[in-house]
Amino acid sequence: MEVTDSEERRLTANVKAGGCAAKLGAAELARLLAGLPAAKAPPDLIAGFGNFEDAAVYKVSEDLAIIETIDFFPPLVDDPYLYGQIAATNALSDVYAMGGKPILALNVVCFPTCDFPPDVLSAILKGGADQVIASGAVLAGGHSIQLSEPVYGLAVTGLIHPDKVLTNGGASARDKLVLTKAIGTGVALLGLKAEMLSRSATNVLTDNLTLLNKTALEAAEGLQIHALTDVTGFGLAGHVHEMAKASGLKASLQIDKVPLLPEVKELASQGFVPAGAYGNRESYKQWLNYINKVPLELEDLIFDPQTSGGLLFALSADEADGLVRQLLKRGIDAEIIGELNERSAHEPAGMIEILFS
Repeated sequence: MEVTDSEERRLTANVKAGGCAAKLGAAELARLLAGLPAAKAPPDLIAGFGNFEDAAVYKVSEDLAIIETIDFFPPLVDDPYLYGQIAATNALSDVYAMGGKPILALNVVCFPTCDFPPDVLSAILKGGADQVIASGAVLAGGHSIQLSEPVYGLAVTGLIHPDKVLTNGGASARDKLVLTKAIGTGVALLGLKAEMLSRSATNVLTDNLTLLNKTALEAAEGLQIHALTDVTGFGLAGHVHEMAKASGLKASLQIDKVPLLPEVKELASQGFVPAGAYGNRESYKQWLNYINKVPLELEDLIFDPQTSGGLLFALSADEADGLVRQLLKRGIDAEIIGELNERSAHEPAGMIEILFS
């Protein structure tokens, strides 16, 4: 259901930034977290504040750990059902990014009931509920408040064996980086809002935003995954940096191997770049070393904040080739986009060499 009968009724009409582009920048977030009281983490906390992990993981017993995450954002499209689908897909992704299985979800809802009819919120909730069902989890409640602009997402609980938790650290030198979704959602959404995105490109974008990372994780079953994250608000460059830093390594990114959504390269060259991309560039520019001259639009796209992005795997070269084959069989256009390597004594962990041929 699309609400377009008046500007006041459009979900995105008064939204400053939608989707993951609305998130705080990495540098700002790091400063805020540094101000929190220091407390010794209990030994059963497998993943928490450290290394910008995708979710918290707590060991309950020798064979069971729980994954906890929460994710929500303002609308990025005007179709309320689609907005609910995208927000739920994005929230569920954090459980997959830890290697886990989502089992339970709670709605997080902020909504101006005076500005929209009730069926708009009903459609948002229906979109989210359908994605939760598709994941195999159960939607069991939630919390709602009045707010001046719509905000929707989920708090999600997942399960995993403590020995099978995948974090964004733990990668090994010479590991390959495999990406499971094309990037450019922030740029594409700006193009869509300006009515500059073609119908076919819009369909690909919608499929990308609503594709659960469940299938990609299942494709990796039985492989030795060393590190895993999903690519969201920090952009591809930011998440590659966080993985390399957490693993004590440096990375190389073959920028012309990175899959792009249709038409985003052209849109970026015309200036359709979200503000969040400039924030990401400022946060991570000191970690990038450009080996070759890179077109500006490709630079912008690796900083573009992604909503409901793909998984980023680190695994050996042989395993990476096998993973890509399995992903392609499942209809996922995966690519090996770079690798992780040992750094020299004078190089800080997290540096990225940007290659372009």
